[in-house]
Amino acid sequence: MNNKKYVGKGKQAQNGAELVNFSIAESKIKDFFKEHKNGERYLALTIGKMREADMYGNTHTVFIDEFVPSKPQTKQEVVEENADLPF
Repeated sequence: MNNKKYVGKGKQAQNGAELVNFSIAESKIKDFFKEHKNGERYLALTIGKMREADMYGNTHTVFIDEFVPSKPQTKQEVVEENADLPF
């Protein structure tokens, strides 16, 4: 299932550079800023190349990066997980 929150599209720069110009409406992203421990607010985005350009010539799409890294296991959790091993 694709639950990505798409917020914009962009086009490959016409000057041949490896750049993508894109636009995002503020109304689509305002609820996704997250406060960092340094007090700044950040917005995590992912930009992906589309399989083919759309009818407006957009070649890339922009969506909210909602990746959450898994919590590393503690030594105690690893020991408990392996407690029933026969060796």
